[in-house]
Amino acid sequence: MSLAITHFAVGGICTALVALYLLPPTRYARTLVLLGGGWGMLPDVHWVAPVYAPELKALHSSVFTNIFWFHQTLDVVDPTDSYTAAALALGAFILIVSLGDHWTYRTAERTTATTDPGPLTTVRSLDTLVGTAGVLALTCGVGILAVGSLHPGVDELRGLYLGVGTALASTGGFVLGGHLTLAPWVTNRLSATVTRVLAGVGSVVLVVGGGTLAASPLRYGLTAHSVVVASVGALLLVLAVVCAQLRLQS
Repeated sequence: MSLAITHFAVGGICTALVALYLLPPTRYARTLVLLGGGWGMLPDVHWVAPVYAPELKALHSSVFTNIFWFHQTLDVVDPTDSYTAAALALGAFILIVSLGDHWTYRTAERTTATTDPGPLTTVRSLDTLVGTAGVLALTCGVGILAVGSLHPGVDELRGLYLGVGTALASTGGFVLGGHLTLAPWVTNRLSATVTRVLAGVGSVVLVVGGGTLAASPLRYGLTAHSVVVASVGALLLVLAVVCAQLRLQS
């Protein structure tokens, strides 16, 4: 299981990101971050609970403890109480909270002109939010897929990990693919010839890779792993269509 400080840091990171991107500006942002860190540690309360400790400990291994900022997943990924993982999580926590404070102070201290949307408005713009959500979904999806496919500790939860990972990775891939087709540096700054060449090469690579992965059930039979691999292949084939559409539009 992960160390308590790891759970606290991850909970604080997630809460800080939610406070920065989704919640209205508040003077209690750092308090929310601390509460979020405590929320991430809550499933470990059985260690200090004066009553019902056995029942609380039994709940600790439930998949539903992932609502406490992925508590159970962290315990599966880091079963050895790694100090390295704790140090990395704590470093990321300090970085994210510092960046959140940076944006908060800039918003409070900077007088914006009528034509200046302000720093926090820019951070919270729809394009930024959608792009950030796409990156996070793809990153988390690939990570969950890796855990579900390679980590021996998931056992009977393997199907859940593979399903959730595929859903997140697919969503993130679609979002980022759509952003790519509309990005100004693609539509305005690259010449039509360069865009067509890049889109064509990308389409070929995605078709070959996606087709190979999509054929996994035919090669290895219908298993949970082969179905997930085929789903990823189908996602790559869809992205190939997106690239081909970009080539036609250019």
